[in-house]
Amino acid sequence: MKDSISFKDFLYFYHWFKNFVQSFYKGKDEHDKWVIKLKYDHTLRVSKEIVDIGRELNLNTEQLFLAKTIGLFHDVGRFPQYEKYHTFRDAKSENHALLSVKTLIEKGILDKLSKNIKNVILKAIEYHNIRILPIGLDPEIDFYSRLIRDADKLDVLNVFVELYDNPSKLISTIELDLPDCNEVSEKIIEDILANQISNLTYMKCKHDMKLMLLSWTFDINFAPSLKRIKERRYIEKIISHLPPSPKLEEVKKHLLSYVDLKLLKDTE
Repeated sequence: MKDSISFKDFLYFYHWFKNFVQSFYKGKDEHDKWVIKLKYDHTLRVSKEIVDIGRELNLNTEQLFLAKTIGLFHDVGRFPQYEKYHTFRDAKSENHALLSVKTLIEKGILDKLSKNIKNVILKAIEYHNIRILPIGLDPEIDFYSRLIRDADKLDVLNVFVELYDNPSKLISTIELDLPDCNEVSEKIIEDILANQISNLTYMKCKHDMKLMLLSWTFDINFAPSLKRIKERRYIEKIISHLPPSPKLEEVKKHLLSYVDLKLLKDTE
């Protein structure tokens, strides 16, 4: 059993993943192919993002390949999820993180790895989409769980900013089949002003999803990740696609201040 992941190992994982995704294109119309490609491209970007963050955290080569593998496989369950349920909303189908773990175990793709490294990968994937990480995790599992959560959120933010700037490309599946409305969730706003990541159950309309994305700011774990949020202006860009109001202006100022203060503390 292997205690580390080499470039050769990762190349094997990548080719397996590419072929796995390719199998879901068969018999699909252009809409479904676009949705599948969106998730495939997201995966590759997350694999790159997690390595970029890891380098700034001074991870060694073996640690970077472990992180990259977690990034590659974190959403592998999205493809059978969409195939079976035609949605990415876990509440209307099943937990895509657990489905990712189930898929990896059933396919045996990690079987050549040691029990420890396989456990780190599977647990980090299992925890990548839960609202709050459990307390008392093994330090290695805790670290890689936080790393994949950051990389995943950064790319999802990027995807939505690009789609909000090009609304003709937005489809209901990507917005979790939420309806249009002009209201915004007061509960999500309250969570943001209390420095808390909000709850998916509070989302009733498409605007609420924008607020939910903004609340993710409080679940960004590493300074390099927060720096990217600031440099890429995700907060300002998402807020610009919400209906203007004094309350949302307060939300924007609160989030920007939080990021600045957190970065200041991390550099002290």
